[in-house]
Amino acid sequence: MKRIIFLIFVIFTSCTSTEIPELTSGEEIYTARCSACHGSDFSGRVGPSLKADSNAAQMSDSYWVQTITKGMGSMPAQRLTDNEVTLVIEFIKSQY
Repeated sequence: MKRIIFLIFVIFTSCTSTEIPELTSGEEIYTARCSACHGSDFSGRVGPSLKADSNAAQMSDSYWVQTITKGMGSMPAQRLTDNEVTLVIEFIKSQY
């Protein structure tokens, strides 16, 4: 009986989710979640360039939101809060 209680305890504690802290600036979010594919200088790597002369730079904010939250092509959807999405879009556009 003690083994069963212990096993239930282990399963319960390992299944609890720890809240992931929200990143607080667009630059932090970009560095943590975007730069590996789009480059630290926005020039693109696996993902396309996000520089001012790129096609992405000409797109509306709704395009950016949709692409970030739903994914597009080989880019997977990103699990970001609405605030994080806004912050990262503002950061990228502030670099133009």
